[in-house]
Amino acid sequence: MTLEAIAAPENLLLAAAKARRGKSRRPDVEDWWQRRETQVLRLSDELASGTWRPAGYRFFEIHEPKRRMIAAAPFADRVVHHALCNVMQPALERRFIARSFSCQVGKGTTAARECCRKLVNQHSYVLKCDVRRFFPSLDHEVLMRKLASVIRCAAVLRLCRVIVDSHHTADRPNRCGLPIGNLTSQIWGNFYLDALDHQITEAEEHGAYLRYTDDFLTFSNDKRRLWELREVISTSLEAVHLELHTPKTRILQSTEGVPFCGFRFLPGLRPRVLGPTKRRFRHRTNLLCKQGAPSAIVTAATFAWYQFSREGNTHGLRKAWAINRTPKISIGTGKCEA
Repeated sequence: MTLEAIAAPENLLLAAAKARRGKSRRPDVEDWWQRRETQVLRLSDELASGTWRPAGYRFFEIHEPKRRMIAAAPFADRVVHHALCNVMQPALERRFIARSFSCQVGKGTTAARECCRKLVNQHSYVLKCDVRRFFPSLDHEVLMRKLASVIRCAAVLRLCRVIVDSHHTADRPNRCGLPIGNLTSQIWGNFYLDALDHQITEAEEHGAYLRYTDDFLTFSNDKRRLWELREVISTSLEAVHLELHTPKTRILQSTEGVPFCGFRFLPGLRPRVLGPTKRRFRHRTNLLCKQGAPSAIVTAATFAWYQFSREGNTHGLRKAWAINRTPKISIGTGKCEA
């Protein structure tokens, strides 16, 4: 893992293509892409010489699924983030446990939900944990120490430090917190909890544990064992300056239903979509229709919802939702009908 590999023009072009996905119609992205040869050479020179610096973030607030502050980096900065991750991510992923599902090729929410479904069928109890203010609470120094244990190149570590320290807010100036929205934040957040993943899976003989970002589940047939693990997890998080979100951390019977990644899982049954998830998708598509959005945009939104919802027991839900819509929506595919 070297700075030369990150700054290589071919790596930066690949990074630009990745950063452009889904955003090619934005004027700033299209302008950069039209001048990509010049822009790539400039970034390559700045990275190789160690003079590259982030241009700053644009902050905005979202309210779904919960209130969060998003930091959007300029397109050129996102190209650098992707270029770094192209080289860094394979080295970090080799350390991850098999049941860590966030931000990895071949994994994601679908694989996480399938793993959860199998474990719910095999165990009577589950410890559901959530980290309080996860991304805003990630300690810069702890993260850099963890990265230094894997990245041996001093120049790459300096680049990581520049990106890590580029995010600071009024209440946590230049001390902790990673911007929600950066690819680097997702990967580093996953890596930040890697030691906890290994600790729990090595403590449990059957490895009945999975994690998606800061939402993780530990399964057992022994409720007392889960209470013990809760204390172990709490202590381990405190060591890296994190804490459990108490209202969202609890021990459940599998027969109560286990909420995870937008679904509720019950033994022997197909998962059901959670109420807030249904309301959120319904609100988005209704808003598009009221605004008179083109059918292609409505199709894209509904198709994403249908692909998501088809993982669960949702035929009746999809049928009810498709009736009396304009444009008409196919129950089977989620696409607009002619």
